[in-house]
Amino acid sequence: MKPIQYQVPIPKDRTVFIQEDLLDKFYPYMHRHEEYQLIWIKEGSGQLLVDDNVHCFERGDIFLLGSNQAHVFKNDAMDGFVQSVSVFFNLKGTLSGILNLPELSMLLDFIDKNGRGFQVPKIYLAQVSRRIESLKNADSLGQLVSFFYLLKSLNRLTFKLKPLTGVATADFGTGSSFRITSLCDFLDNNYKEHISLNEIAEKANLTPQAFCRYFKKSTGKTFVSYVNELRVREACRLLGREDYDCISRVAYSSGFNSVTNFNRVFRSILGISPKMYIANYRHLLYE
Repeated sequence: MKPIQYQVPIPKDRTVFIQEDLLDKFYPYMHRHEEYQLIWIKEGSGQLLVDDNVHCFERGDIFLLGSNQAHVFKNDAMDGFVQSVSVFFNLKGTLSGILNLPELSMLLDFIDKNGRGFQVPKIYLAQVSRRIESLKNADSLGQLVSFFYLLKSLNRLTFKLKPLTGVATADFGTGSSFRITSLCDFLDNNYKEHISLNEIAEKANLTPQAFCRYFKKSTGKTFVSYVNELRVREACRLLGREDYDCISRVAYSSGFNSVTNFNRVFRSILGISPKMYIANYRHLLYE
């Protein structure tokens, strides 16, 4: 299903827009919008479908949704209502110029690196929710200042945040070597093909053993794990499409060499089988 391109009703005199909702249920259609959305679930529980992944949410949870990241919240029918506070911001507007100031550039880098969204770990929910509450209750200038403090708080959690969708790419930063960046770019573009350890090691001008140590130290993942996560991400994207209803077709289209291996790797990464993933995904999307 193609997501609806939604227009967030942001006033022209606001760089950061705060919206508080108290509703019977969330907007029920898969949609996306240009603005980033930091959403705090004050009341309610259910499931969040974002791009190719399904996440459970409950009272108190906080998510960041990236720019034009397709998503839909489905609250449990047993809950009488949902309450949320959302902070919307757009990097293509005046905010971009502000964040390009040298003193704030690290916050812009933080946003850029989290374009696939994330969920705030449970242990930090109280801290981040206090920041959102302070932002919500401030006047227009105070909201802008509070927004920067909120981003600063989230930036401190960088290494504890996991993306909502796809494989977690290592944070290379400005001091990273050109070698590891080039290697990961190559894998990102060629994961559907057979890539042997000898082949990728030769590209790095390393022996296979030295390459394995170097890659694990640089990315935090083994070479095989990194490629498998790229392939599972692609498989999830295909499984969500109505024209890909054959699991074997999805397996081979994602770069796996057998359906058996695909099922094993898929379950080891996501914790459920491809068939269960399809059932969960389509139940949420079309219920």
